[in-house]
Amino acid sequence: MRGVVLDDLRDPTGTGDPGFDRRVREVLDGGPAEDAGELYEEAVGRFGADHHDALTLRVHTALRQERQGDPAGAAIALSGAAGQLSDSVGPLHPHMLALQAETARLWGECDLTDLAADSYERLAETTAQARGADNPGALAAYERFSWWTGKTDRVGRAVEAYTELLTRQRRALGPNHEDVLETRTELIRWHAQAGDPTGAARACADQVAARARVHGPDHPDTLAARVQLVRWCSEAGDEAGAVRACAELLAARELSRPPHHREVLNTRRLLARHRIGAGDLLAAERDYEELLPDLERHLPVDHRLTLLARADHARLMFLLGETDTAKAGIEERIEDLERVLGAGHESTVTARFLLAATRVTVGDLEGAVTEAEALLPELSERYGDDHHTTLFARAHVLEARGDSAAIGLYRELCERWTPVLGPTHPNVLLVRLRLATEGDLGKDGRRHLSALFEEFRRALGSTHGLTVMFRALLITLRSDEATALAELGDLYRTCAQTLGPDAPGTRAALEAYTEWRELVLGDRTRRSA
Repeated sequence: MRGVVLDDLRDPTGTGDPGFDRRVREVLDGGPAEDAGELYEEAVGRFGADHHDALTLRVHTALRQERQGDPAGAAIALSGAAGQLSDSVGPLHPHMLALQAETARLWGECDLTDLAADSYERLAETTAQARGADNPGALAAYERFSWWTGKTDRVGRAVEAYTELLTRQRRALGPNHEDVLETRTELIRWHAQAGDPTGAARACADQVAARARVHGPDHPDTLAARVQLVRWCSEAGDEAGAVRACAELLAARELSRPPHHREVLNTRRLLARHRIGAGDLLAAERDYEELLPDLERHLPVDHRLTLLARADHARLMFLLGETDTAKAGIEERIEDLERVLGAGHESTVTARFLLAATRVTVGDLEGAVTEAEALLPELSERYGDDHHTTLFARAHVLEARGDSAAIGLYRELCERWTPVLGPTHPNVLLVRLRLATEGDLGKDGRRHLSALFEEFRRALGSTHGLTVMFRALLITLRSDEATALAELGDLYRTCAQTLGPDAPGTRAALEAYTEWRELVLGDRTRRSA
């Protein structure tokens, strides 16, 4: 409470007795502790326990205890003095407030957080009663109470305390006072500590408005508040709010920074990322079309910001169903991501998951399973067993091991993915196909497969590798071995002529034809033997 407008009991005011005053000064300047005790008793007898200099001697004795390494003993001594004094002058006397302030400070020096918080709370209440709730001393005491309450780890109570302090300060000091801004910063921190990102975002929005009024839109403190607002909107699940806050942050940065400045480029990256989170994928795609060339012009290809942007762009391509583009982008940068960001960085882990997921869509099941098996422990630890990435990895690993539990995971994965990616996303279509082939493949089952094939064809096109793969599956289900082998050969030749020998559809047709040929020839060899 130093600096607070309360009576200062550290210095004597004089008793009117020059000799006694000289002895008091000698004790305060370093005289023996015994002399201080004797003088205190004499002062009480001559002038009363509530005389300023008697209290000064009592405070001096207590503070000497503190200097000797016993702040708890000093606090106890001052508490006793306050109890004696209260009987004669009442709890609201200025001397009482000063003693309470010293006692609260000493409990804090002992790191007895609960006692410090409780002492400052009582001091704030009594100071408010004595001098008004808007008195600087009352506000300072309540600020210390709020701070020490936070030190007790009572985070909910700390939020309440700082909320009340903010209300009092705004009323007494006005909304633009620096103390009000600092208190709001603390309130944001404690909302976050309490696991309340919505409250933190709400306080951040007020802070941004206040900082902009006081310092201007592009002041470092205003920009820092805007960065916090973006973060807490996102943490609260309000990605649309994060997009608005990020767009305003970008406009503010561009007031004082050139377009190629790293802070501007990074804010553009964050804006595109939050647009993905908000579901505005087309706007995010436009952002990346402009951002990625600028990053390549002004930053190295393996710069952290460039890699983060490319990883997010690959994720966007995956969400849009452009799995081939996503796969190519990840394969090009996965080594840089692991080297620069680290194998455990969230963007690297996400990129590895996307690599496994996109390998499935090009028929590289072996590569997908290998990646999924290596990644599964990290996904489980980071996101939990119910997260869609973990479900994907575990389902493919179990299926590769021949474990029937994979089907249940595929069902759950389909339920999670369909609302997010859509029913005709390549990966969702594959999961739906896997589930469809698990059931009865009689007349109804084949009718369902035919309807699903039409969805493949409409969504991906007739020449897409997955559509060709599905068509090959239908051929093997509907025809006898010899006919199926002939039709698969025709399918391969048609794809090679129309798509080219290296097209995904051609490779899918060739793989189906080769596998079926080996199966048919193997059966014939066994029968002849």
